[in-house]
Amino acid sequence: MDLGLRLSVAAGVSLLPLPLLGLRLADLQVLRHGALVNRATNEFARVAEEAAPRADILDREGRVLARSVPTWSCFADRAMIKDIPKFSTQAAPALGLSVREVTLKVRGGGRFSWLRTGMTAEEVDALKQHRLEAVGIVPILQRIYPNGDLARGVIGFVGTEGKGLAGAELMLEKRLRGMPRKFELIRDGAGHSIFKNQSESGHTPDPIRLTLDRNIQYLAEEALRDAAKRHSFKSGFAAVQDPRTGDILAMAAWPPNALKNPLIQDAFEPGSTFKVVTALAALDNGLVRPDELFDGERGRWEISPGNFITDHEGEGPMTLAQVLEKSSNIGISKVVERVGAQRFYRMCRAFGFGAKTGITLPGETSGELKPLRELTKVGLASSSYGYNLQISAIQALGAYSAIANGGILWEPKLIHDGSAPLKVRRVAAEGPVRELALMLENVVERGTGVTAKIAGYRVAGKTGTAHKVDPLTHKYSATSYTSSFAGFLPASSPRWTIIVVLNDPKGAYYGGLTAAPVFAQIGKRLLVRDGIAPDRVLESGLTAAKR
Repeated sequence: MDLGLRLSVAAGVSLLPLPLLGLRLADLQVLRHGALVNRATNEFARVAEEAAPRADILDREGRVLARSVPTWSCFADRAMIKDIPKFSTQAAPALGLSVREVTLKVRGGGRFSWLRTGMTAEEVDALKQHRLEAVGIVPILQRIYPNGDLARGVIGFVGTEGKGLAGAELMLEKRLRGMPRKFELIRDGAGHSIFKNQSESGHTPDPIRLTLDRNIQYLAEEALRDAAKRHSFKSGFAAVQDPRTGDILAMAAWPPNALKNPLIQDAFEPGSTFKVVTALAALDNGLVRPDELFDGERGRWEISPGNFITDHEGEGPMTLAQVLEKSSNIGISKVVERVGAQRFYRMCRAFGFGAKTGITLPGETSGELKPLRELTKVGLASSSYGYNLQISAIQALGAYSAIANGGILWEPKLIHDGSAPLKVRRVAAEGPVRELALMLENVVERGTGVTAKIAGYRVAGKTGTAHKVDPLTHKYSATSYTSSFAGFLPASSPRWTIIVVLNDPKGAYYGGLTAAPVFAQIGKRLLVRDGIAPDRVLESGLTAAKR
């Protein structure tokens, strides 16, 4: 065979694989191109994201109540560890742990095991210097509360996944939670991540400002702590509201509990603080004259065969003002007989009892009002002095604010966003409301609320003491009480409405002996804090403080 033929044969043989290679290339580059690109991308590229940012929660003056700070956690990927003892020996000094601790953590979990949590930026930088391939680092935003337990029942808390689980953290979750930044990364042959592109910029929401005042909150909590030492009560709560706007300035509970806010979640029989409802119903409908007398029956009255109403002190004839001053159950029962069930029920509803207030917090109770058809003679009488029904402290606070401001019921406001106060309704005509407010001043001046007095200032309010139902016998206990006081100051131009409720105080249990002094402590410090001039002037022109 000549040389030319041999070269032609050799060339033909060498070209035989080309069609097959062409077909293979077409398969890889055309038919399977998309699938192969996706496979390579999955192996060498990924999208990482930072922890979702969360907005600060501030008080009305811009002071921080809750904030998220960056921390980091690191984990071990057991699938990348060939020799656990060797890995533990290398990782221990980098993590600040013992070799035994690292070994136990790696062996104790599944594929991924947490090695350290809550790491600082400096600790993370130091760890990266060791280039431990089996160790991953995850950024985490830790929620902190700079003021400790202050207002925790209002603020609430977040869980390990960064979501609100209670309080404002839960109720405002959508407004507090931002969008995380996302990054496209590629990995080199050694598995190191290289930044490629920022795919989403993320978003950090604006801070949310509450109507709470951190300083007033502290005063309320301190007053409860002091009272707990004196009376050893099981639990207690207090709240402060601006009666001019409905702004909630403080919501305090003792002992503190981030999971629960008893001011809105607990319903209770209020006792005599509820007598203002009957009194205003009578005044607003013109059913009682200022000088009209109601017989106190010397402290014991058989309202119907076998049903007796008693007072802690026997009284004779009393005006409506004196009924409130002496906190007479018999007197107010006789007043409510004249008011009637329909007018009484209508006034309860006007004050907002039996319905949720709409406050921006989870778990609010509506309380319980008996239906109108169930307000029998005995049931109506017991309701007039705060039994046979249940209310929340936030409802009572709003009711007393309405009395303080001349009759306007505001929706309680917790978000300080510059919006106008939300008026729910006018409870009653201004004249009767002002008349009732003067009667409540007399309760403090010479009635059961004298321990709420503040020298030099006009104070208005009402005491309450209610037997609690024994959960075992389902009858009223002779040793368990709810003691309360609700009022406002300075009475000439009210700036603050305050309610104090104590559960099961030991020893003295009347609201005038337990809750009213807590009211006075909070009120006195508010007056001093804001430099409010005395408003109680005697006929001689001297203030009562100089009496």
